[in-house]
Amino acid sequence: MNRRSFLKGLAATLPLASPEALAARRGVDTSPSHRPIQPWLHQAGLGLFLHWGISSVAGIELSWDMYQDSGKPNLYWPPEKYDALADQFNPQKYDPDLWLDAAVRAGFKYGILTTRHHDGYALWPSEFGGFSTRQHLQGRDLIQPFVDSCRKHGLKVGLYYSPTDWHYNPPGWPHRAFPRRDPEMRHSHPQKLGIAKFVDMPLPEVQKYFDQFYLYVKDQVGELLTRYGKIDLLWWDGYDWPEGIDIHGEEMERYVRQLQPDIVENDRDFIWGPRKPFGDYNTDYENKNPSKPPTDPWEQCEMMCGGWSYRGEVPCKPLSHLIGRLVRNRAWGGNYLPDFGPRPDGTMSPSYYAICNGMAAWMNYGGVSIFNVDAGPYPERCDVPVTRKENVWYLHFISANQRSATLTSVGEPKSARVLRTGESAVWKKDAQRLIVTLPPGGPIELAEVVEVVW
Repeated sequence: MNRRSFLKGLAATLPLASPEALAARRGVDTSPSHRPIQPWLHQAGLGLFLHWGISSVAGIELSWDMYQDSGKPNLYWPPEKYDALADQFNPQKYDPDLWLDAAVRAGFKYGILTTRHHDGYALWPSEFGGFSTRQHLQGRDLIQPFVDSCRKHGLKVGLYYSPTDWHYNPPGWPHRAFPRRDPEMRHSHPQKLGIAKFVDMPLPEVQKYFDQFYLYVKDQVGELLTRYGKIDLLWWDGYDWPEGIDIHGEEMERYVRQLQPDIVENDRDFIWGPRKPFGDYNTDYENKNPSKPPTDPWEQCEMMCGGWSYRGEVPCKPLSHLIGRLVRNRAWGGNYLPDFGPRPDGTMSPSYYAICNGMAAWMNYGGVSIFNVDAGPYPERCDVPVTRKENVWYLHFISANQRSATLTSVGEPKSARVLRTGESAVWKKDAQRLIVTLPPGGPIELAEVVEVVW
């Protein structure tokens, strides 16, 4: 019998902890602790998302390429092969100061780094679980330099943490990726194929396993929220467990806010499904635009370069796309969170720095129109995205050939000027409409911003 088989046999004989023991260790307190969102999030407008982990070694998608049907055949890395990437991951050139210096010049106001994705690999030497830099990187902490650099550059500190862990398989558990039915991870979304996603086990039995798993999650979250000083934002990413499980969400929310009273949490501390009972703001608009202005605080995340994590030197979305998304979001009161994946050695691709440099140039004139502003009446009273601040409206021309904007139910402005050049824009007023026209020029490459003062 090999060592792996022996450990699996041993695991099957070990009992689960009693519910009483688990409750005692959890220190259960389920009082609600929802709070108004911190005002800095709305004012910030633009965050930097960074998906990083052992998958970068192979240039495959973080976590998801463990599934056979998640991508092209050459990108499929079975779980054991995927886990072996941890022995090769060694970011000797990791210097987040380089990343974030460029980010600040580009206008980013907060940064969010994946501390642990669905693959279960923790980027800090966690005392809990067996798959982190403690076991595979000589105890090196990759979170601390990021946090320190955020503070150095004046960025709000955000940490991503996935409460899903497809690696988790401690003694006493049926198999890896439990409660998913298939430990071989053949289908990323089997339910779409009419195949049961989760094990055939009564929910009370599954709950016993979850209660143990929850302690592991809570312990790791506790490390993240106590080791690094003030954390401004915690970005959850959903539990991969069946509906009906009690995830102790109120308890976790209270615990998080006890450790970090002023923290902002997104809305993904929940079982994947239609109901989102926790969190301070909405993240429904991943890689897509909302169809109408959301009523709650919201943020759109989007992968920029072929995937969430590093996929090799692949083309990224153009700068015009990024700025177009940003101004649309701000016109509807939302934030934008474009994502980039660091390389396995800890450097960033030249394309990242090129985008940051282009953004920095645009921010020199356009930044005033997206930071510390309110949403404007788009599209009901203006046919281009508009933000406003007191008696000033900022009109954003993002379509290459749209050189005029039509405003309704407004008076005659005191002035209108193109922020990039300082030139006056031409306006024409009649009883119902104000038409603002850009000066003659070529096609719009990046969003032109016209400041209209009333």
